[in-house]
Amino acid sequence: MTKRHAAALVVLLASLASGCSFEIKRATDVTADAATLKAKVHCGARKHVRPHGRLWWQMRQAGTSAWKRISRKRRFACDKRRKRIVISKRVTGLRVGMVYQYRLAVDPRRRGGRRVYSGVRSFKTAQPPAPWQLVLPQVTGFRPGLVGTADHARSALAAGRLGADIVRLEFDVGTPASALRGSVAAVAGQGGQALLLAGFEGRMPTEAEARNLAGWAAEFGPDGSFWNGRPDGHLAVRQIEFGNESAYSHQYSDTWTDQSYKDRAKLYATRFAQAQAAIAATGRQVGLLAQADDGGTGSAAWVDSMFDAVPNLAQLVDGWTVHPYGPRGVWEPKLDRLLAQTASNGAPGSIPIDITEYGLSSNNGLGLTDNYGWPVNQTFAQAASALGSTVSDMRADPAIAPRLRLFMLYSAYDLGASLGPNNRERFFGALTDTLGDKGAYSAEARELFVP
Repeated sequence: MTKRHAAALVVLLASLASGCSFEIKRATDVTADAATLKAKVHCGARKHVRPHGRLWWQMRQAGTSAWKRISRKRRFACDKRRKRIVISKRVTGLRVGMVYQYRLAVDPRRRGGRRVYSGVRSFKTAQPPAPWQLVLPQVTGFRPGLVGTADHARSALAAGRLGADIVRLEFDVGTPASALRGSVAAVAGQGGQALLLAGFEGRMPTEAEARNLAGWAAEFGPDGSFWNGRPDGHLAVRQIEFGNESAYSHQYSDTWTDQSYKDRAKLYATRFAQAQAAIAATGRQVGLLAQADDGGTGSAAWVDSMFDAVPNLAQLVDGWTVHPYGPRGVWEPKLDRLLAQTASNGAPGSIPIDITEYGLSSNNGLGLTDNYGWPVNQTFAQAASALGSTVSDMRADPAIAPRLRLFMLYSAYDLGASLGPNNRERFFGALTDTLGDKGAYSAEARELFVP
C-alpha cells in the first residue's frame, strides 16, 4: 500500500481539539450508476472532552475542482459509551465509467473551530454489460392470457375453467422469490404459465427492489430452481412486467405537464435498466416488459423522458406494455401513439407490443358507473361481440398486428359486492364471482384462449 493510499484509509484530523479520527473506507457495491460510501468516527480518549458537531459527505468528478454536498449534515456526539460512530451513504445517479472522489466535511461546532476535511478517496463506476441478447427478441405470435386478481389460487382455478395458459400475477417488486412459489405452483397446476407483474403502486422502487427481480428470474425462469424435479418446466416464466400504469396520473396526483411526471419516467427507466441488468446476470432467459403507454395523455412526455434517462432502453426491452381499454376510437390512437413515440426515439419496429390489460365490464344489461367508452348497460352477448370484434380488428390492423404479442384479458372473475352494486370495476370478470359462466362473454373468452 502506498503512503497516499494509507493516508486516505485513515485520516487523522489533528486540527480538531476533540481528539477524534475519521476513517474513510473504500467505496463498495459500485455499479454503473451508484456506489456506497462508508466511514468511521473514532472518538478520542481525552477526559472531560465530548467531541461533537456536524459532518457530511462531499463528492466531485475527478478532474473538476468544485466539491458538492451529497448528504444531509448529520450531527455526531461522542461520550463514554459511544466510542465509534459508523456512517454510510448510497450515492445514485452517477455517470457510467467515470472516476469520482469523495471525502467527509466536518464542522466541530465549537468556539474558535473551523470546518475541516478528511483525506480523499476515489472509485470508478462500472461499465454496463453489453446489451443482453434475448432468446425471444422478436414477436413470436399472438399469445392471449388472463389477468389474475389478488387471490392467485382462485385466479388459477378460473384460468383452468376458461382454458387460459398464461396468467398475470402481481406481487410487490420487493417480494422475495420464496413468497411467489405457491402462486406460480397454482397456475402451473392448471397447466398455465405465469406472467409476473412487479408492482409499486403510487411510488417508484428502490435500486435494491429493482435488482430483487433477479431472484424471481433465477427461481422461476427457464431451468430455474423452482422447476428442479418437476415435469412442467416448459411452463417457466418468460416475462416480468415492470410496474403497472406508472405513466398514469391517478397513482401520483400529477399531470404530464408537471416536472414530477417527467422525473418519474426517468427514474422508472433507470430502475428498469438496473432490474434488467440484474436479471441478465442470472443467465435466465427472462425478458423485462417496459411501459410505453402514455396514460391517455396524448403526450410523448413519458416515453421521451424514459429515453432521456436511458438512451439504450430499446436494447433492454423485451416488449412495450399498454392498456388500451375502450372501442376502436380509443385503442387505435393509443397504440398508434406508442408506435410513433417509441420509433421517434430510435426503438426498432421488432419490439413486441404487449397488451397486459384489456376488458369490458358487464352485468348483463344493468347500468354501471362507466365502461371506458362502451355502453354501460351491455349484456353478456353484447360484451362478447365487442370483445371478439376488438381482437379481430387489432389482429387485422397492418401497423399493430405484426407486433401484437400478449393480449391479457382483464380479469379472471367478478369481484365481491364490497365495491358497490353498480361499480364498473366489479364486473370485468370473464367468470362470475363464484367462478360461474357469464353466458356468451365466458364463451368468447374460451374462444380467445383456444390455441
